[in-house]
This record gives sequence, C-alpha cells and structure tokens, in this order.
Amino acid sequence: MAGQKVKLKDQLGRVVRVGSDATGATVGKDLRWPDGAVVKPSDIRNPSTDTGSTGSLAPTVWKLIREIPANIQKLAKLADIGFTTRGGDGEWYQRLIAQGEGIAVTNGDGVAGDPTVALAELDNVGGGALQKTARDGYGRLAGTSDATTDDLTEGSTNLYHTEARAAAAAPVQSVNTKTGAVVLGPSDVGAQPASANLTAWAAIAPAAKADDSSVVHKAGTETITGAKTFSVDQYLSGVGTALRTDANTGSYLTLRDGVVGVTLSSNGGMRFLVAGGTEAFRFQSGAAVFSFAGVPVTDNGVPWGDPAVRWSELRAANGTINTSDAREKTPVRPLTPAELAAAVELGCEIGGYQWLAMIEVKGAAARQHIGMTVQRAIEIMQSHGLDPCAYGFICYDEWPELPEIRHEWPAQPQVVDDFGNLVREAVDAGFEIVQQHRPAGDRYSFRMDELLAFIARGLAHRLDTVEQRLRDAGL
Repeated sequence: MAGQKVKLKDQLGRVVRVGSDATGATVGKDLRWPDGAVVKPSDIRNPSTDTGSTGSLAPTVWKLIREIPANIQKLAKLADIGFTTRGGDGEWYQRLIAQGEGIAVTNGDGVAGDPTVALAELDNVGGGALQKTARDGYGRLAGTSDATTDDLTEGSTNLYHTEARAAAAAPVQSVNTKTGAVVLGPSDVGAQPASANLTAWAAIAPAAKADDSSVVHKAGTETITGAKTFSVDQYLSGVGTALRTDANTGSYLTLRDGVVGVTLSSNGGMRFLVAGGTEAFRFQSGAAVFSFAGVPVTDNGVPWGDPAVRWSELRAANGTINTSDAREKTPVRPLTPAELAAAVELGCEIGGYQWLAMIEVKGAAARQHIGMTVQRAIEIMQSHGLDPCAYGFICYDEWPELPEIRHEWPAQPQVVDDFGNLVREAVDAGFEIVQQHRPAGDRYSFRMDELLAFIARGLAHRLDTVEQRLRDAGL
C-alpha cells in the first residue's frame, strides 16, 4: 500500500508509514510508543512516575499525541485552580465562585472540597428613626414605613402620657414654701432684683417718659446735639470707628477739655492745641508745622535724627548755636607739633566731590560739594601718630538690623442689629507695616565746625612760620 510517511515526535527523527486505508490506532492494541511498545491506558493517565517505556516524557504525554482533539489539548493547557467551563467561542476557561455583598463563600475554587454559599452575617449598626419593617417568607427585608407610638403596645410600667392621666395626677402643693394662691417674686425663681435705674424708669408715668426718637440707640445713624458729659472714661474700639462732625467743616474727631486737646480732620491733618485752644503744631501734607519752639525733654540728652535715618537738609535763617562756655570746658591747650602738622596736611586735602546717590538721580548734573572724606582724615591723623577717634571732629556710628514688624488683623463679617441696621462694615483680612526692615550698617561723619577750626589753627601756624622766616631774612 502506498500510504504516507508521518514523522515521529522523537529525537531520532524516525518516521512511520501510514497506509491510505488506515483508520487510526487503538490504545492498548495497536497504538504504539516511538520505541514500538504498545500504549497502555495506564500510560496516558498522566502517571506521576516514569513507566520506563516513554522515557522522561510520561508527565507530558498528552502533548505528543496528535490524535487528541484540539479542545482536549486546550483543556490540558489550563494551569490555574478552579472550575472549568467552555465558552461560546470554543475556548476553555477556569472560574472561581466569588463572594458578593452579603454573600459568604467557602472553598470557592473547589480544591479543598465542595464550595458552600451562605448569607454573610451583618453587624448591628444601630437604629435610627422609628420605623416599621416587613419581611418576606425567607426572612428578608421587604420594605419599611413610618411608625408611631400607636404601633407599640403599651406595657405594664411604661405607660403612655394622656391628658386624662395628667388631670388625674396630684396638683402642685406649694411653690418655694408658698401655698394657696401663690404670687411669685424674683427671688422665688432665682432671678436677680431689678437695678435701681430700671426700677426708677418703671415708676415714671408713661406720659412723662421720653419717646423712642429722643433716645440714643446702640445701632443706626442718628444726630446728637448739645454737649454730652460722661462720668467715666469712654473708649472707641473696632476697625474704622470714629466720632464725626458735619463733613462740611472737615473735622472728624476732637478730643479736648475746652483749652487743650487734639483735633483730627480731613483738611487740617492732626492739630495739637495748647492752653487757650491755640495751635501748637500740626501734621499736614507730609510736614510737621510748628507754632512754638521745639524743646527736648532733657538738656543735652536727646539727638535730632539718627545715624541710620538722617535728615536730608536743615534750613534755617541762622546757623546753629553751640555751647562754648568756659565754665563747662577744660582750659584750652595749645596744639602739639604733631597736631599742627596734621592740621596743615588736612587743609591740603580739601577738594571737590559729588554724592553717589545724587549721581544716580541727576547724573552729570549732580552738584559739586567741597570737603574731604573721613577715611582720608583718619589716614592723615594716624600718619602723624595721632588717634583719630580721640578727636570730636571724627565720628563713626554703626547700627543693628531692624526686622520688619507688621500689625495684622483677621477678616471680620458685616454686623447688623435685629432690625437690619448696619452696625459694622465687613473688613477684609490685612496688615500694615509698623516698622520697615533696615539692614545693619555703619557710617563715618565729621563735626565740620571742629574740623575747620582744627585746619584753621594749622594754617595759622603755617603763616606764623612763613612770617618768622621772612623776618629772619630781613624781609
């Protein structure tokens, strides 16, 4: 017979010839292994140990038999645990019985035994509104509805309250030891007695009492006339509070006792008044305007200005008057040769300069000034063996850093009274800087009047020397 060759699934590459009239092979009869041994039913039950006739291929024998149907081969490929089912696409799938909400499943993969399905136990989460419940024959909740006390049977001790039972109860025997037709006073119910002014007000005949329009109210806009005298100190508090007069006068707040006080206004700034109501000084348009002499609190104890915060200019009709009273000084001594030599050299250092800050503002138009630098004066003094800091015309100041300080306030809602009258406007959260940040620094300065006096004495000494030489030369 002609037939055809079929390659065997072995490593030797052998083939067998299958006749054209072949109808297949039968396990245990004429189905053979590659070595020619007949395949027994026990051989294809996936034995756990090698039988010897199949070599090391016994555990995977199904993968080597072509005649096994494709769906069985797919079934053999499943590797997970669980139940097997075939889908509509012809594929095999493995499934587990999984628990759902309120359902408990034991042994869902069937490995340890048959699966069991039961209702899960529910925790008692407590009650709520009074309700009636209905259940079906299986004990499941079928519905709820509102319940009333009529749905509850009255017990032997928890009796319902009824009007008839209340009327039948014993009446009140006494109130605060009082019996019969009781009239209660404030002390009988723990109330405090009325204040004297309230009692006096109640005693006034209604016709003699002031009507509502004559009373100053806590809230709302009202006009108050006449002088008001308070027996105790009064305070204004809250954001934006103020005592205002007619806006046409521009005066907002006046605090005074008739002769001395402070007036705040929109067009006059802040005015400070002295005896007789005369203005002493005021703050207005970025300037302090004085009507009287400014005097420090203590003599020779308070500076005007600060090394770190200086006045840019000081304008006056006359120069400053400096104390030079012999009763307050040591005797004036003559300058030493070293001091005279330093004074002459300092005079030669006088020249022109410009302020760097002004150059940034005005450029080349910045004005020329005459003088010298303190650092150069220090060098000259030291070159003559003198201590610069021992002389009053040499000044050096330094200051620490100042942190920025803010005054902050939270947002405040609008406040109205019971009648809808505005008591306080809403206020947004915010802040104001009450102290600007200032870095640490230092600065050199001159007491120019003393420096010029020092230089003048040196120049006088130089003139004396020249005149003496002329005299010695007979000139």
